[in-house]
Parts: sequence; structure tokens; C-alpha cells
Amino acid sequence: MLSGGIALAGGLAVLGGASYGQGAPQPGGTLRLAQGADAQPKNILAGRAGNNTWRHQVFDALTVLDSETGQPRPVLATEWESSEDGRTFVVRIRNDARFHTGRPLTAEDVVFTLEQVMVPENASQMAPLVRAYTSIEATGTHEVTITSDTPVAPRVFDVFQLAVILDMDTFSGLADGSQVVGTGPFKWVDWVPGASLRLERNDDYWAPDQVLLDGVEISIITDSTAMANAMRGRVDMVLAMTPRDAIMFRGNPGVELIEGPGAQIFPLGLNVTAPPFDKRELRQAIGYAIDRQRIIDQVFNGVGNASCLWWRSNEPGTTEEMVTHYHYDPERARELIAAAGAEGAQVDLTVIGLAPVPAIYEIVQNNLREVGLNPMGQVVETAAFDQGQTAGDLGPAFQQIHGLQGFSAATLVDALPALRDTNPSKFTPERYRELKDALQSAQGDAYAPALVELGQFMLDEAFSHILLHTPPLHAKVQQFQGFTFNNVGFLHLAGAHLNG
Repeated sequence: MLSGGIALAGGLAVLGGASYGQGAPQPGGTLRLAQGADAQPKNILAGRAGNNTWRHQVFDALTVLDSETGQPRPVLATEWESSEDGRTFVVRIRNDARFHTGRPLTAEDVVFTLEQVMVPENASQMAPLVRAYTSIEATGTHEVTITSDTPVAPRVFDVFQLAVILDMDTFSGLADGSQVVGTGPFKWVDWVPGASLRLERNDDYWAPDQVLLDGVEISIITDSTAMANAMRGRVDMVLAMTPRDAIMFRGNPGVELIEGPGAQIFPLGLNVTAPPFDKRELRQAIGYAIDRQRIIDQVFNGVGNASCLWWRSNEPGTTEEMVTHYHYDPERARELIAAAGAEGAQVDLTVIGLAPVPAIYEIVQNNLREVGLNPMGQVVETAAFDQGQTAGDLGPAFQQIHGLQGFSAATLVDALPALRDTNPSKFTPERYRELKDALQSAQGDAYAPALVELGQFMLDEAFSHILLHTPPLHAKVQQFQGFTFNNVGFLHLAGAHLNG
């Protein structure tokens, strides 16, 4: 017998989170956005910075996680139920949603989407979670049943948030952006790679009163100074600004700065199979060599948190010792380097060319030189870096940038590229998998001690060092209102409007 939470869709709450702006809606107008990363339609099932502005405009998810409560909110799902042992999960979907081609949404599209999550080429961070399911079946025209050997919920809601529902008839068009078809409030119209993206209103949306804008224009601006200058009349919102650029708008009555939900984390990964990083003492030394507060002060103008963890500091079981385990201690770093016999060792670093990671590298480079290592960095364009990351091949050492903060630690350990089984650190000991499995099957009071044991093991092995967490900073004009973010920081424009 099935039992559990039932949620009914309705109103703005469908799309989760607090609404920004309280003015009376004025329908019409084209919203102008600016962002630093280009769209990657072929990776729509993955967490990619360039997709965060338009993913939930063109596509709908089954549910999203509320930015204030972290609880699931229905979108295409109307209700869901879980068996008492948690191993059978049933989700029912809307019967009035249509793809932009006019074809009705069915349960088969949900099954198809979850199957695509498991395909390695689609690079979804949720693949390990979905692969753990024993079956995904359409048990009705608008009903899907998921079974697993371990409890499906609550991690299934992390899967649902990222796995926006795909049109299986046009799926192949995602590869080059020639056909990008969802059920969302806006249609994909025109994409000039590296330059711009244009969306237009979906007049046949299942919640028509939530589509107030005529369209959305997204400009890709890679230079941070140009991004900040774009706020002066060219765009209505700039997303993911650096604190250094955002600070120029403080005190400007025409521009509102927003600290969004979720966070970015900046890992420094080490390939444990590549000498000299096969020596744990050297990996630990690098953790003590990095001056995290200097990165926060110089790169992020004081905005950020020097946590060493890959998840939120308020996750059950997290301790202050874990958060601050690696702190700036160059003397301790030198001692560990000597113990590893690695004085003067070359550190070949691959750095993603997405701001602000190259600026972080400048400080990392200086810190490593100060403790007697020889860092050699190479900045790599984002798409090429993502390719290497997906393949688990980024060289001996690498600096990444990850979002997805807001998901549980039990999900992140298999979702984040730095931590999953195919991680580019090539860290795959059996004990690591055992501890992850223990956390993911822990229920109730067993969760916190399972997280402590896993976290301490990961910190000791030092295969991936988190340098800091930073909240996303956005700038918008006052008349742009009614939009929301879900708890990992993806933008939702259903209900958004331009006042005046």
C-alpha cells in the first residue's frame, strides 16, 4: 500500500521560492538578460551555468525545490506517493500540458527523460541516482512508478529538479540546438552560439496567466567589466556577477543587488593516480597551503565562506571541525611536503576559463610557490574543460566550479563531478563507495553519524579541496519583478513582469 505526501499544483508557488518584487503585474515587454556562459542545449540534463537562465523557461520539471523551505513544489507533477518502505514511488503528471510542437505530454516522456539521465553523453550529475533505480515504468497515461532497492525519496526530488522533461520526438535536435522543445512558458526561437539567445512567449502554456512577458533576450558577455556596464541601459538583469563588479552598483537607486539562493563552490582537485599526488601527505599539504580568506577578500570583495566542505554547513552531522579542517598554515604544509619527499614538485593545474576561477588560480599559484612547490597553470575554455570533466580526465591537478548547492549531501556525493564515481581525481577506493552507500540509505537519526564518517574520510584523503563557497550575486533594474529562483539558483520567469 502506498502512502506519503500529496502536493497539488497551483499559482506562483508552483515554481518555488520567494517572488522578487511586489508591484502589480504589467503584461508585455521583452526581458533582456546578460550572462557570462553560453547556452549548452546538448547538456540540458546537466547543471551548466549557461543553461540556468533558460532551462526552466523552455522546459518544465516535474517538481522543483523551494528556495526558502527546500521542500518540493509541483510543476508538471500533480501528486506523488511513496510506499512505507520507500522503495516504490509513484508520481502523477498533468493531463493538460503540451510540448511546443503541440503534442500532449504523457508518462512515456517522463520515462524517456529519466532514461536519458543515465546516458553518459548527456553528462547529468543525477545519473548515479537514476541508475540505482530497479525500474522506471509508465503505469498509466499520466502516471510513472519508480522502484529501487533503497528508498527513492527524498533524493528523487533532486533528480526531478534537474531532469527537465524532454520531448522524445525532437530530442536529437538538442545536440546542435536546432530543435529545443519543452512544455515551458517560453519557446526557444533563435540561438547565436557565443553571442545571444532569444525566447518567445508560449501562448499555449498550461498556466497561461503565468506568462506575462512577450519574450526573453539573453546576451552572452564574457568580459566582467562589459557585463557590469551592460546594466547601464542595455539589459534588465545581469546574472552571476563578481562581487568586485557588483559593488559599483551599491547605492544606485535604479539597480537592485540580489544574493541568490544556492551557492557556487570552487574545488581544487588532485589526481590520486598521478605522481606526486599519489602521496596523501602532499595532497593534505595543498589543503593547508591555500589562503582561502585572501581569495575571499581579493577576488570576492569579502563575500564568501571559507568552508572546506562540499555541502552546506547546516547539513545534519556537519561539525565546525569539518568546516575548518584545512586552514591556512604554510608551516604545516611545508612539513607535509617534506614528509612526502615532494619539495620543488611541479603542480600542473588545468583551470576552467570561467570567471572568477582564473583569478582564484593567481592566488593559489602564489600560495603553492610560497610552500616550495612549482605550479604551472593552463586556462582552458569552458566547453573543452566540461568535456574533460565529463570524461573524468583533467590532468594531475585542476580547478573546477560547481553549483547544485541546495541539494542534500547524499545527492551531492554522486552528483558533483568532483565527487562522483567517475571523478577526475580518479579516487575510487571501495571504502569511499561503502561510506556513500551508508549515507544514502541512512534514515532518521542514522543520517548525521553517517555524514560525519564520510566527511572525515574525504577530508583525510584530500583528493578534492573546497576553497570556498560563494552566493550568486545578481543585479536587476527595479521594474523587473515577479521572478523566482529555486533552491539551487535556477531562474524561473513564470509570473515575471516588467513594471513600466
